[in-house]
Amino acid sequence: MKLQVLALLAVLLTMLNIKAQSAEINVVTELFYPYQQVDEDNQLKGYSVEVVEQLARMTGDALDIQILPWAVAYQVALETPDTMIFSIGRTPEREALFAWVGSLATESLHFWALSQSGVIESDSLSDFRQYRIAVVKEATTHQLLRASGFEKLYIMGGSESNVSEANRINMLIKNRADIIIAAETAMLPALKQLRLPATYLVRVHRARELDSELSLAFSKDSNPVLVGRYREALLQLRESGQMQQIQARWGIN
Repeated sequence: MKLQVLALLAVLLTMLNIKAQSAEINVVTELFYPYQQVDEDNQLKGYSVEVVEQLARMTGDALDIQILPWAVAYQVALETPDTMIFSIGRTPEREALFAWVGSLATESLHFWALSQSGVIESDSLSDFRQYRIAVVKEATTHQLLRASGFEKLYIMGGSESNVSEANRINMLIKNRADIIIAAETAMLPALKQLRLPATYLVRVHRARELDSELSLAFSKDSNPVLVGRYREALLQLRESGQMQQIQARWGIN
């Protein structure tokens, strides 16, 4: 019993310490199903949104969240101290550019093509160099494919990439690209939104090379105390089981 009381006191003291320096936090993100999305009431919802809002309740902070095209959000987080960004893929290229708080989820990506496109399924990434691949500007997929020497990349602008996942499919329908990149969990709802059958697209490559750990981060020059508070809050959220409950609500593995 004494050990349980001491453990509870330790948690309470930790939470008091986390809240000791609450502040208003500038936050940037993009629309990205099912992590960040706008519901029928035009409210920002999603798995990552719920996690971040719970962290803010734990820290006592107020969040000023801006929904921006990814390239803009990314640049703001690079240049503006004490700015939070989510859900950002953690890659070797980005490791030294941000102050990382921790992982939110792991994204498993596929290459998708129109069923009648003639694009041949392959396990080799290099087999797709000949095709036009749609990518969001400065997303992990853009950065990694660019670093791998892919030249036929169709760079989706803000109006094309920052609305809904259905816009990716429209890149194929409008013949702007031969291949789009997305998780299966994102494509099936997007097809339904467009009133298209699940057979309209075909998976042609399991893009393990492009998988990323979706994370919460701050700009590199952020206050270490601020970053530390969110690292501690995220740890507490995970250890308490609350994070797993949020994952279950949004179907996140």
